[in-house]
Amino acid sequence: MNMQTKTKQTGTLGIIEAVPETGATGPLTRAISRRRLRRRQWHIFVECVLMIILDAWLISIAFALAYNFRLSLNYQPGFFSQLLAFARQNLLADPSIKQELADISQFQGLEFGIMLGLIMIFAVRGLYSIRLTGTWFRQCWNIISSATMGLGFVFAYFFVFQPAGSSRLLVLFTWGAAIVILCTSRLIVSGAMGLLYRMGLGETRVLVVGSGRLAKLMMQHITANPNLGYSIVGFLHDMNGPPCDFGRFKMLGMLEDIGPVIRSLQIDEVIIALPSAMHQQAVRSVKMCERLGTSFKLIPDLYALSLSRIDVEAIEGIPLIGIKQVSLNTAGRVLTRCIDITASALILLLGSPLWLFIALVIYLTSAGPILYKQTRVGLNGKHFGIFKFRSMYQDADQRLAQLVKNNQAAGPIFKMKDDPRRTAIGKFLRSTSLDEIPNLINVLLGDMSLVGPRPPLPSEVAQYEEWQKGRLAIRPGLTGLWQVRGRSDLNFDEGVLMDLYYIENWSLRLYFLVLLRTVPAVLFRRGAY
Repeated sequence: MNMQTKTKQTGTLGIIEAVPETGATGPLTRAISRRRLRRRQWHIFVECVLMIILDAWLISIAFALAYNFRLSLNYQPGFFSQLLAFARQNLLADPSIKQELADISQFQGLEFGIMLGLIMIFAVRGLYSIRLTGTWFRQCWNIISSATMGLGFVFAYFFVFQPAGSSRLLVLFTWGAAIVILCTSRLIVSGAMGLLYRMGLGETRVLVVGSGRLAKLMMQHITANPNLGYSIVGFLHDMNGPPCDFGRFKMLGMLEDIGPVIRSLQIDEVIIALPSAMHQQAVRSVKMCERLGTSFKLIPDLYALSLSRIDVEAIEGIPLIGIKQVSLNTAGRVLTRCIDITASALILLLGSPLWLFIALVIYLTSAGPILYKQTRVGLNGKHFGIFKFRSMYQDADQRLAQLVKNNQAAGPIFKMKDDPRRTAIGKFLRSTSLDEIPNLINVLLGDMSLVGPRPPLPSEVAQYEEWQKGRLAIRPGLTGLWQVRGRSDLNFDEGVLMDLYYIENWSLRLYFLVLLRTVPAVLFRRGAY
């Protein structure tokens, strides 16, 4: 008997959803199930089985390299052989004893034990459940700590049973070689997996439920890390403001459209990022994901605060939740200030021949001062004069009013890709960010830091909404999260969210991470004009 179906139009999308009257699984549901099965098989085979085989092979290579290195100490003079001789002279009861290393075939049991033991420790500590892209430091830490744990077990075995014909030094060398080889292989695998994800193999299609600040931050972070293998299909609007797209992210409908969106776009994973006041809507979204068999993740929103500012302690088993008032503490300010001064002075000093050459070119190619000083807004709204290499003609400020209609940026800023006010050398300086090198003078003066939100103009701050003024809570920076994530390719609201994320989640790790990511951002000129 043929199954009878009816259709209905739902939500703001106008998506026609097939509703089987008999409850049978429709073609879209079967397609989603097949796609989910392929992703599960990809994870089991590629990210688990192949990695276990690869790790076993690499541990075997590490053992062979360690054996050959240990063997060379007996016959080739060098620093390590001298160190070994010194140890024999001072640590052995009879220094005349010189142990000959047995043939490598005699150590097969030790090699197999190390290999099996390390893989078991890796598995127990979750190394094979970590996504292979975007988490290299986490993987390396897991490898180092697991290998060290295994080394401790082997040494404990030697101490208790004292087996004859074994080499503790061989175990130590295997530990070092395994760490270097396995960490290097994970870096290569991460790059290869990132390339496969960009080609669409094993990619995870993600729908974000929510349109508030939390949801927008999540979309930005995922898009800024394409190697993770996640692809943001779009988001659902949660009535937080007027319904519209958010920069490059497309609004696919309202919260009630989650079912048809998952079915029609074959969503692999749903990220629910709703404010705490919309608890019931979050529950309904979870139930819909469970009914459709789609995996989901919930992002907790505690009073719309950054999770890094939550301070939890317990008194007699009763949890107490507090809010950290300042993320950038006194010690952090002092340390980053020392780094700012030292690094700025070194860059200005070591690069002085290049800076003098740029100054000479500016002087010879266009009329006007070499350095351009402009009033900007800094920490807590304080005004200061920022220094830059002049990249525009002298009448640039006067001509701005004529070009406002060509503004290519949304929000209270002016951006124009082919700005006619730029000089010939100015185009090069702006695209390479060399025009901002004199900002280091402001860093030395204490008006700026190396990392922080870029300092805005007073006219821009006058147009800020209240939440956007939060980016003035710390010293402005030469570079920032907004700059390394795309600069002019991001709209104003996206950029401000990046700045606020940096402020609320400040740490030395994030500070140095932004500095390191500035180098490729400048070299590849992403969003620079």
